[in-house]
Amino acid sequence: MDNEVMTNEENYAFDVAGYLHIPGVLSQEEVAALNEALDAIGESEMLLGGDSPHRELFRDLLVQPKLVWYLNQIVGHGFRLDQAPRLLGQREGEVGAPLGGGDEPRNPSLAYRIQQDRRSCQGVKAVWALEDVEEGDGGFVVVQASHKSNVETPDDLATGVDDMGLLVQPALKAGDLFLVAEPTLQGVRPWKDEPKRLLSYWYAARAAIQSNPVGPYSETESLPGWADEATPAQKAVMYVPGYKGSSPPPVLNTDGEETWVEEDSTIVHPSIYMRDPDSGIDEKEFYFWDLNGYLVVRGLMDEQWLAEANEAVDKFQDRIVVGEELARGSVSQAGTGRPLLPGLLDLPDPYNAPFRRMIAHPAVVQRMNWMGGSGYRMGGATVFCAVEGTSGHSLHDGNEPMTPSRGYAFKNGRSYAETVTITWQLRDVEPGLGGFACVPGSHKTQYSMPRGIRTCDDAMGLVVQPVMKAGDVLFFMDGGCTHGALVWKNPIPRRGVLIKYQSKNVNWGGGVLDPQDRWGDMVEDMTEEQFAVMRGPERDGRHRTVPRLVVEDGQVFVSYDAEGDSYASKLRRKPGEKRGT
Repeated sequence: MDNEVMTNEENYAFDVAGYLHIPGVLSQEEVAALNEALDAIGESEMLLGGDSPHRELFRDLLVQPKLVWYLNQIVGHGFRLDQAPRLLGQREGEVGAPLGGGDEPRNPSLAYRIQQDRRSCQGVKAVWALEDVEEGDGGFVVVQASHKSNVETPDDLATGVDDMGLLVQPALKAGDLFLVAEPTLQGVRPWKDEPKRLLSYWYAARAAIQSNPVGPYSETESLPGWADEATPAQKAVMYVPGYKGSSPPPVLNTDGEETWVEEDSTIVHPSIYMRDPDSGIDEKEFYFWDLNGYLVVRGLMDEQWLAEANEAVDKFQDRIVVGEELARGSVSQAGTGRPLLPGLLDLPDPYNAPFRRMIAHPAVVQRMNWMGGSGYRMGGATVFCAVEGTSGHSLHDGNEPMTPSRGYAFKNGRSYAETVTITWQLRDVEPGLGGFACVPGSHKTQYSMPRGIRTCDDAMGLVVQPVMKAGDVLFFMDGGCTHGALVWKNPIPRRGVLIKYQSKNVNWGGGVLDPQDRWGDMVEDMTEEQFAVMRGPERDGRHRTVPRLVVEDGQVFVSYDAEGDSYASKLRRKPGEKRGT
């Protein structure tokens, strides 16, 4: 707590992942005291009450200073405890139960909210590790980035039939604090051996209605005096939070003519759209895509196709160009320059054939249509040919700052990814040996990327390197999802064919940009200011300068850094001055 506010790294981690690991908050003496108290009390959930001489330990933990410091910033001032502390995985039926959370359908009382740097996570679970939990021990699990999911959790993922490679089991040391947003998909899977002690406190925002207390009012009605005369439907809208009947509240329904109280508590919340069984969308793929910002489709290339593509790369090894080292100051990712073989679509026959098959393959078209809509265009094909020791590519892009031409949005059941890059794997990508890497969920973050993430020198457990086989195809939100590459450690050279696609909505490069080329004589004798707004749609690059109109003292003029700009020689005149004078 040396800083006044959470670091950018902490904000980034919680915003991207939906959880934050804070090591070493409790001393080993404090951990030992809590464990001794639990040994004495047993599995009682009344840790904060009763006449136990140990209760003060758990009350102190309720408002532990470092915890309070974090909750003030994540939940907001006025946060409160919503559910009594308990040991995770100790309740009957809890281990192996379906995962809870996920933000679709949205539960506003639990939701993660942030706008203009103002954040309020309506529900946060504080998990205190009272024993070491090693990777692979089982127990508490989460799904990274699911606190912002726009797609309903697949049943197979929730029930454990198929973890889809998404489950994260935090490795914790005794004394660590793990904060997880309640809308983050989470649960308790079977322990590998003996259960570990993870003590959880559930906090809520000051006005969030989540669950009833265990106090005396929870079984008491609180209705107005005329309630005896009210219809069941009228009574249903009179409940008071915290009293009997408020958690869950009564469910009213209507056919437009009559109103009634449903027998069960299933939420009625109609949507304006319905699932289309003929859309061709695999719902698991859509979930994975929206959640993570990337998707791997397995086994699209058969052995013959792979052999032809690899033969072509072998044939034109002399065209490989070794580019610059791209680690950008990283210690862990430093190495040699990146070898590329460009121009695959222009190779002589028959060597271009395996690559031309890729650009409009049915599996690509089918997914591109739902990822961003039809009308997209591609920009050539290049093979990554990294050899052992080739540097990583520092992680880049992401949703902050927002770049509309490369962003991602979900609205009314549709994915709007303005830029999608596809990489066809010609060789296996082994675990831990380098290649494409990304930060799942970063396409929705509103915090700038920490340097440790960019360099991967401090990945904070957020960077993922997907494992792929030859023939697999990777789709990722280029510009939306923070991505790059890890240093190549495999003695077998990397081979991945990269093809970029841009939506019809925005320009990422190329086209008729120059005003004269675009408009012809129409721009003749225009002033500098007029000429500046006649450009064609340009690449919305972060570092590219373009003419900007500025108003000072009621006068409009053009301001920009002329160096390197294609209009530099044409736009260096006084405000209002005609071109050519």
